[in-house]
Amino acid sequence: MAVTAQAVTVQDTLQVDTSAVATDSVVDKKGFFKKLLGYIAPDLNADEAKASTGLSIIGGPHYNSMSKLGVGLAASYGYRLAGCDSPLQPSVLSLTGNVTTAGFWNIAILNDMIIKGDKMRMNSELKVENMPIYFWGMEFENGKNDANKTRMRQLRVMFNTNVLFRLTQGLFLGPYLHWEFNRADSISVPHLLEGQSLSQRNYGVGITLDYDTRDYVTGPTQGMYVHLNQVFFPRFLWNGNQSFTRTDFRFSIYRKAWRGAIIAGDVRALFNYGSPSWATMAQWGGPTNMRGYYRGRYRDKHMMNATVEVRQHLWRWLGMVAWIGGGTVFHDSHSMHFLPNAGIGLRWAFRKHVNIRLDYGFGRAGESVFIFGINEAF
Repeated sequence: MAVTAQAVTVQDTLQVDTSAVATDSVVDKKGFFKKLLGYIAPDLNADEAKASTGLSIIGGPHYNSMSKLGVGLAASYGYRLAGCDSPLQPSVLSLTGNVTTAGFWNIAILNDMIIKGDKMRMNSELKVENMPIYFWGMEFENGKNDANKTRMRQLRVMFNTNVLFRLTQGLFLGPYLHWEFNRADSISVPHLLEGQSLSQRNYGVGITLDYDTRDYVTGPTQGMYVHLNQVFFPRFLWNGNQSFTRTDFRFSIYRKAWRGAIIAGDVRALFNYGSPSWATMAQWGGPTNMRGYYRGRYRDKHMMNATVEVRQHLWRWLGMVAWIGGGTVFHDSHSMHFLPNAGIGLRWAFRKHVNIRLDYGFGRAGESVFIFGINEAF
């Protein structure tokens, strides 16, 4: 995959000596390319406060085995609210977008805001996706059956937000809101939905408990992150027959190893109790979890998995990663099946602690996925 910088306009102010036009022309070109290189390959040794704030935009072509050839855009804006000066990590607003030849397009906006000297945090996420996808049905046995593979066009709009209040150093607690709309315009084999509606709306309220000692949210080098999210989607909140309760748990740890290397571990569990819809079941795979699987091929009520990743700095702004992991999706203790995962990736630091990532993951029976994204997978 080739990645090119989005158009950048750079103007140089020159003092031109008419007796040496050719020489000054060379200086002009060098100045332009030096500034362009400084944009797409920043000085990672620059002052921390300056290097981690400001706007960076990058884009280019990419290929994904799910969505085919496309063009992606990634933007990151680091900022600091009043009372959140260095050495606190900055707040980060990220935007990604894609459009592909398969008719897939999406926009995702994430905002991790640090407030009042880190006494409060507000995390928000908005995703809009129009996806021509494949659907195998629900439960592992349907997912592994190639004959079930059917086309579906899915529109998904999802928004969630939580406000966290610091209880003590690194420990946060606060309310959580979730809204999601899913619609399948068509499906070739309707019986795979098991009588569920093509359109699903879900409204959830809950609470989040976070313990966070990571040095940087977007690209941790050390520390720990524990996340527990309990959400209720009751019938009286217009969830209809698809009312359920969700428990989402994550544990991540980061340790510096040999020179330029970080070892990161991630454990996740998602449990749905009640009647989650085809759209809100635990879905295996995706850009941040079990990379290497077609997202949603395996879907069921519950999911558990673990990943260990080695992140190695190579040269200046370039790095690479390798990971191994696995887990299961299931609806009871008799339906557990192990799904392995492994992969490699390239990292390009286009802002301090903010990486463009290109990942190629492998899954069960030779399944593989190529992913373009911003920030680390976990």
